[in-house]
Amino acid sequence: MHSRLKTVVAVLGLSAVGIIAVFAARGGSVPSDQALRARFLANRVDFERLVAMSDEDSHLTRIAPDFTWLDDDVSWPRRNVGISEQRWNDYRELFRRVGAPEGIIRGTNPTQIIFPIVTEGLVPTSLAKGLVCSEAPLSPVLDSLDKRPPRELWNGPDRSHVLVYKPIENHWYIYYEQW
Repeated sequence: MHSRLKTVVAVLGLSAVGIIAVFAARGGSVPSDQALRARFLANRVDFERLVAMSDEDSHLTRIAPDFTWLDDDVSWPRRNVGISEQRWNDYRELFRRVGAPEGIIRGTNPTQIIFPIVTEGLVPTSLAKGLVCSEAPLSPVLDSLDKRPPRELWNGPDRSHVLVYKPIENHWYIYYEQW
């Protein structure tokens, strides 16, 4: 029994080290507003190009490095990915350059292009922080997304969801969403 306990402790220890290593490799935390603003400013031309491309490919509601969603078909895999392989490679290259590993999501009401920069967990216990481009004003707006949003902004029957924005400039925002 003593050796079995040592084995369990060793496995748990290695698992913890692995989890810490993955967490550290991702940066260990959600990027600050300042870091996201700096990323946007340094890559503005490429972010703007991605928005223009998404507008041209508006029949795609999701473009990721490894899958797409059409506005009438989100099944995967499927034969029609909605764009040419070259076009998809162009998206992939831009995603890599701007640091948007999840690609983009095309939201509606109002139309917006969402760039999840970091996502952690799975719904119902997850969060996302990134950039969003929207011609229409977004709300609610906060001065900082570096701390937990006020309780009154959370919604749902158990106040388990929040989506808030911080303006960068013009029609660009940082967003924070948590479930």
